[in-house]
Amino acid sequence: MSIFQLADGLYQGACPLAEGELGELLSRSKTEIVVGHPTFQNADNIGKELAGGLKAVTEVYPGRKIAFIVSDGTCRIDAPDNSTLAAALEASAETFRQLGPSLSKNMVVAAVPYDGYKNDRTPGKGSALKLIFDEVGRCPTMTKLILLDGDLRNDLKPWFTVFRRIQATHQTDHKNKEFFITARYARHFVDASLTRFVVGPLTTIMGEYVPGGISGDIVLSTGAVRHERDADWDEHRRRYGTDIATTFDNISDPDVVIYEAYLGAKLHDITDDSKLSVMPGEVIGAALGRIMHYQEKDGRLMHILEGDLPVKRPTTWGTDRTGIAFIDPGFTNVFNVDAKRNILIEKFNQFKAPMKKVLMPDTFASIEKSHSRLADMPARDTDPFELLGVTRPLWINILYQSIAYLLSKQDTETIKLCLNYLYTAAFLEFCREKMMQLGALTFGDVRRMQPSLGVPPEKAQEFYHREVDRVVEKMAMEFYDGRRKIFDYLDPRSQKSKKQGHGYRSQNSEYKSES
Repeated sequence: MSIFQLADGLYQGACPLAEGELGELLSRSKTEIVVGHPTFQNADNIGKELAGGLKAVTEVYPGRKIAFIVSDGTCRIDAPDNSTLAAALEASAETFRQLGPSLSKNMVVAAVPYDGYKNDRTPGKGSALKLIFDEVGRCPTMTKLILLDGDLRNDLKPWFTVFRRIQATHQTDHKNKEFFITARYARHFVDASLTRFVVGPLTTIMGEYVPGGISGDIVLSTGAVRHERDADWDEHRRRYGTDIATTFDNISDPDVVIYEAYLGAKLHDITDDSKLSVMPGEVIGAALGRIMHYQEKDGRLMHILEGDLPVKRPTTWGTDRTGIAFIDPGFTNVFNVDAKRNILIEKFNQFKAPMKKVLMPDTFASIEKSHSRLADMPARDTDPFELLGVTRPLWINILYQSIAYLLSKQDTETIKLCLNYLYTAAFLEFCREKMMQLGALTFGDVRRMQPSLGVPPEKAQEFYHREVDRVVEKMAMEFYDGRRKIFDYLDPRSQKSKKQGHGYRSQNSEYKSES
């Protein structure tokens, strides 16, 4: 036994968790709704999040059988740190006492480590979710899986209420289809870099604009969860590429209806994604891998590139339907202009070779020239606030060239490294634009602004609607509308083969960029 009962409704797992044991517990409990929390070093927050969630479900889902699963990466076979597991269970025990036996009898909390599950030791959010996906699939009574990040500080009652209402509406309108619910929030303009610059545009060439799929807070029906059990899980997906892979799988399934629900602001630890790190590369790699998977499976990408259909949109529940008003993302101090500038300068050579391979020669030369200019700029307080200059039109063109290279070479690793650097530059250009709109014209202005970076509360709603949400959506639509430009970056033989209906040239064909 690798799961031990601590008290009524409370269970703790040990490494390695035995396959099927958690699923058997859920089945015995006749669980209808599962709330899953992937965690890593969240001991300071997971207790409060679970307490809030347990209290919320008693009001939103009275009398229903509900299980909360904490799938934790803090506790590992070779480093048994139980801090997050202990925080989760201690808070749950106290909440059960507060609720009383009449309310808590329908609930289960299982806090388990995922290291070593099914003999896999890959650390990452994907491995945490893989355990949840596989085990809930063994519970025949489950109707939906709610996944929420372990660092959330939101009031979960309004969210659960929206999820319940969407499921009820779905069962009336689409009773023979599955559902996948994604979140849309007002996120700080220096947050959500991957969502805005990678996920949004790339979902359009899968057939549906679904930027919220990488939010970390999603809901899947039983059939939608089946995708996750059946899919191949490479290292990208097991680490941080899980959300985007799940999104692409559900976009690609005609039997899944996708919903986008406005949930206010995401109150969490702002992830400083606008730096070169492992996570962005793995998200990008997973996205490219799923694009090629579906191209090889059914020619999806080429059908979309050659077709004339407008991009699909999810069934949208805006603030008028969710009843959740705009919540100001507020102010943050996570943006440091000198650190960002140094990243762009110092990391260029690390990613130079893949950029030179993927990009057209004139595009690469322009970026290299911009890098030299940036490196030579002293960035004194009085100097104009300038970065690498990867504007949104340039970024769209970079994506076109990258997809052309993908079709040519099926080389996701090189493209991942190329885009890892350039998406950072593109997102930082977006941040620069927002700060200039707020009055930061020089490096000194930014340094004075960055300890408390944000928008005055009375201007926040209009600013985030007009200058953030609308801007990034327009960028994604421009990328989709101009998608045939991808063919311009294929050699003449590929143009001929395209007209003959062959779609794209083989791996042996010659690509026009530097090799």
